[in-house]
Amino acid sequence: MYLWKYWRESRITFAVALLLVALMLWAVLKISLGAAQHDGQDSNPAQIYMIMDGILMLPLAFLGLRYGSFGVGRDLGEGCGSFVFSRPGSRAFFVWSDWGFGMAQLLLIVVAANSVLLLAIHRTAPGSGSILVSGVPVSLFSVFCLHCTAGLLLCGLMFGLTYFSSVLLKSRGVMLSIGFLMAYLVAKSVVSHYWRDVTLPNLSLTEFSVSPSIDGAFAKNLGLIIALRAGIALLFPVAAQLLLQQRDID
Repeated sequence: MYLWKYWRESRITFAVALLLVALMLWAVLKISLGAAQHDGQDSNPAQIYMIMDGILMLPLAFLGLRYGSFGVGRDLGEGCGSFVFSRPGSRAFFVWSDWGFGMAQLLLIVVAANSVLLLAIHRTAPGSGSILVSGVPVSLFSVFCLHCTAGLLLCGLMFGLTYFSSVLLKSRGVMLSIGFLMAYLVAKSVVSHYWRDVTLPNLSLTEFSVSPSIDGAFAKNLGLIIALRAGIALLFPVAAQLLLQQRDID
């Protein structure tokens, strides 16, 4: 079964990711237990959220890159693509099987990691069902759902980019995707420096407004931004499928 093959390639990464989530949970429980022993020192849950938000996104981006290197692109780099495609099923089947199974694993990791984030916020403010973001109270459930969405969109973007790059350049696909990301970050910095009125979007979703406004804590046009980012992430596996259909596999 083809999905079993993808699982064999990705299972170590999946297990290590869950182990790191477990270690993060242990650290949260230990730190929050120690903080509870100090009277009069209340932590700001919104500050905890911002700190853990920055810590969490980089590993999720790496996981997306890692998962994108598995599947068809890896087979092409190892020279066994002709054997894989000799099995029943269209090339679109292999692409979307890779993408669907990989994203399912990433979804589990994202939900587990954000559950720890939610627990950290809850432990810093027991009995509180919301945190202040841009001066507006936002329910912890909304924070959890939006941050899971942001993490999954980031993983999907990295996954799709690396997957397409691996199909395009085989074993050098990961380096191509990293090079593209670095070039984008440099371009974003240059544009913000020389053209102050132009701002390129961040790689990760900004769920909440940066400063208080009459629109509330949520970022403007949040639903539209989520839909656009999901569409961009889906463009890469579509492009990989089209490329595979036009390519002769040795």
